[in-house]
Amino acid sequence: MKNRILILGVDKDDDIGRITGISTPIVGKDAVLSAAIQFAMKSPEDSDANSIFAALSIYDTLVKEGQMCEIAIITGLPGGGYKSDLKISSELDEILKYFKADGVIFVSDGVSDEQVIPIVQSKVPIISIKRIFVQQERSVEETYVLLYRYFKKLTDPEYSKIALGVPGVAIFAIIVLYLLNLLSYVVILLGLIFSSILIIKGFSIDRMIKSAWSESPIKLITSIIGVIISVIAIYRGAGIAIIEIPISGETLNLFAASMLSNTIDLLALGIGVYVVGRLVVKYLDEDPKIWHEMVSIVVLIFIRQIVMEASLIIKDPKVSLIPFLLASGLGVLVCGFLVIVFSIKPLFFRKKIKKD
Repeated sequence: MKNRILILGVDKDDDIGRITGISTPIVGKDAVLSAAIQFAMKSPEDSDANSIFAALSIYDTLVKEGQMCEIAIITGLPGGGYKSDLKISSELDEILKYFKADGVIFVSDGVSDEQVIPIVQSKVPIISIKRIFVQQERSVEETYVLLYRYFKKLTDPEYSKIALGVPGVAIFAIIVLYLLNLLSYVVILLGLIFSSILIIKGFSIDRMIKSAWSESPIKLITSIIGVIISVIAIYRGAGIAIIEIPISGETLNLFAASMLSNTIDLLALGIGVYVVGRLVVKYLDEDPKIWHEMVSIVVLIFIRQIVMEASLIIKDPKVSLIPFLLASGLGVLVCGFLVIVFSIKPLFFRKKIKKD
């Protein structure tokens, strides 16, 4: 049996739909050819037109060889991002319902379109990738026009943040250092800027923050404040301990006790801000599990006291264990009581409603 092959063209930024007004996915030779002609008529300089005609050429060649194949064009969104990828994935699913392909020949005109290759591979194997390069001969004047168009392309939201924003920040930083007579630190500052950008983009921190903000601004803000307070708490505790007690084998327990006692208050406050943020969000959402955060605040109060008592024991092992044991036992009893109360209460109301 012959393989069923899908010749797939991808336009990640939806130039085809934006310029021609044609809705996607575009399936079938006649529909794709009509779209290619309309697109080439309205935007003859766009390389996407060349990739569509290349896909049509591959389709005709395979049909002449007796292969069972289909051709289709799918597009994303002008802004790019995960919404564009979701649209591409949805359109590919729609095509595969109509044509059960055994493999795909992927046709593209550049790297940006090839970013969706993992999406395609997750649904159907890719047999071959055909990258289309447009061959041109340019005069000096045409080169200037071409460079202008490339620069204009960099103003698109998908590329502007990296291509224009990062160099802009670097130049601004150099100017500020020059005015402050601190030009010797320019390498360190530029290293911090570019390493921060690489970390943010590499771990998708910007997308996670954007997603967290859309989910709940209150939770995001309180989380950031809580993290800042916690970091300051650890830094302050370690700094005070280093100043008060030089680190050595004989003073290690004193150093640990000093760090714990000088850290725990601010650290508890930072964690408390985070918990309160979650409590506020659940209260606004009328979440019945808001009691989790209430119990967490009580637990945090007892943990703070337990750590303080533990620091005294670390500082002097001969000190009485009674305060430490009382704080630990009372914390377990109170928190256990609260968990039982909050767990039984919903069951009681459900039984009462059922009885009524």
